[in-house]
Amino acid sequence: MNEKLQESAQYLKCCNNLEIETFNLYETFSKKINQPENCFILGLAYDSLKCAKIIQGLLAYIEVPETEKTNPKKNFSELTNSVLAFTKKLSKINSVDNEVASEVLKELVTLEDQLTEAYTDYAQSSAIKVMSEEFSKLQSNLDKFKKLFETFGEEKQKHKEAIIEIACYFDTREAERLRHAAPVVKYQNPDSWILSSSLHSFATTPAQNVTP
Repeated sequence: MNEKLQESAQYLKCCNNLEIETFNLYETFSKKINQPENCFILGLAYDSLKCAKIIQGLLAYIEVPETEKTNPKKNFSELTNSVLAFTKKLSKINSVDNEVASEVLKELVTLEDQLTEAYTDYAQSSAIKVMSEEFSKLQSNLDKFKKLFETFGEEKQKHKEAIIEIACYFDTREAERLRHAAPVVKYQNPDSWILSSSLHSFATTPAQNVTP
């Protein structure tokens, strides 16, 4: 396998690892909250697992060799490890009330942004061209490859929107419990809301391209 193809494949391998850890995080969280919210969260979990399975299928075709160079960008590994650590931390929380659930959801919004960026960068990079050329033997072309990863990115954006809606619901319930005013003003600046989580903070540096 030539070096450029290996770099492209290793990037996808990192995406796969991140999706697996994302699935584990969502699945763990879904077990901590009640219906029907847990059903929505579990659905997002299986979307991540689906992405991972598709990537695994691609990597199986080109037989990616085992190598120590499994992380094209350091922050990719940092983000994956951060998700793993967050999952472990969440699994130890016995009671996830409205406030804690809202905090977790804010972290998931950040994570979906990271996933969106990872797939968007790959779809716009020269690395994907190298991969598509390898699959040209199967009558697959660059446009088909780009569409696949663009679809992944679009799906992550939809996840983000769904998560924000669920988080607003939990925040509203908590506000009602505390007999505060309806939290409409709180969401007039969504970016400010997203950054307000105090439970954890995923790496904010995007998982950059293997080949800019």
